[in-house]
Amino acid sequence: MRDYPAHEKLNELLDANARFDLMARGTTNHCPMALVALAGMGASPARLQEFFDMWEREYALSAPPVDTIVSRHEWSRQLGNAGAFGALRLCFLDWIAEAGSVPVIAAVLEEVPFAPATQAFHALIRLAYGIEAAHPGEIASGLAALISSHLPIDARFDQARTGENVEAGFDNVVRAIDDSVVQGNSITSRLRAVAGDVRFRQAVLAPPVAVSLLDDLARATINAYWRSPDFTVLHTVTATHAARILLAQLPDALAKQLLPGLWIALCAAYATVRKAANVETESPDAVVDWDDVCRMAVASNDDHAIKLAYTCLCEDRRNPSPLYLASAVRIVRLDLEKTAASQFAPTRNACLTSYFFDRY
Repeated sequence: MRDYPAHEKLNELLDANARFDLMARGTTNHCPMALVALAGMGASPARLQEFFDMWEREYALSAPPVDTIVSRHEWSRQLGNAGAFGALRLCFLDWIAEAGSVPVIAAVLEEVPFAPATQAFHALIRLAYGIEAAHPGEIASGLAALISSHLPIDARFDQARTGENVEAGFDNVVRAIDDSVVQGNSITSRLRAVAGDVRFRQAVLAPPVAVSLLDDLARATINAYWRSPDFTVLHTVTATHAARILLAQLPDALAKQLLPGLWIALCAAYATVRKAANVETESPDAVVDWDDVCRMAVASNDDHAIKLAYTCLCEDRRNPSPLYLASAVRIVRLDLEKTAASQFAPTRNACLTSYFFDRY
């Protein structure tokens, strides 16, 4: 987002996104998150506009009128009230204008239980991307989503039962659920099912003692995703990166207080997918570089491919691993294959697919 015209366009489109509902056709509103990720990978103002127009045409739902006022002293009463998103957004936006974003974020997260699994982790991701874009409206929207769709995972762990490492903690809850079919036709519904399962609550170990639990979580989630590219596991990769952005803004004591909630939410996510079969994984192709991946991701209309590629780029910059590049290559390549297979694929994407396959 160093390109000033692109940053201007990003702000313009994030402002325009306020006319969209929290939900979209068959999904949640991924548009602002994808826009921030696209801008971070070098998308031009024209490309940002093109993605926004596509989203509005194919997925967006109009935000309902806001006919109630939520006071900044009463917002916590709307916890779990999905219909209060718009009013909460306006409440937080007004509060941020007066006090600044970080004090408001801290005040909200200190008052209610941290629920990073809310909206299948998308509320957390939206808040983090709003922080990254320094966009008050998106910060307010992320907070409003966390409160109105609040999904706490009510599990406690015994500090005497600590996972040897992150993978061991995930594996313990996976084995506790065993081969049971976790009911639900969405990530959120399956998270709810696991959260209510006594086997899960009994199996949650305390997080491993580590200098940086977030770094360990980042390594574990990208390792898991590379071995088995499950859709839910993808969300644990992007959510862990989002948590890094969010917690970096907060006082150390509050960030430490919130980490157990993230740990439990990620354990629940892994419990929903059980032990997925590993896929055959090729060694990362040294010919591919991040400039290539960013070009492919910027050409994509798949919001999850865009966000994962961006997450991998950011995490690789911080703590390099060949799995970040390899995972990003795999998902953009699959997206381009799907695009090329469609008879309605835009000529531009078909040409990019040919370029990609010719080289890689």
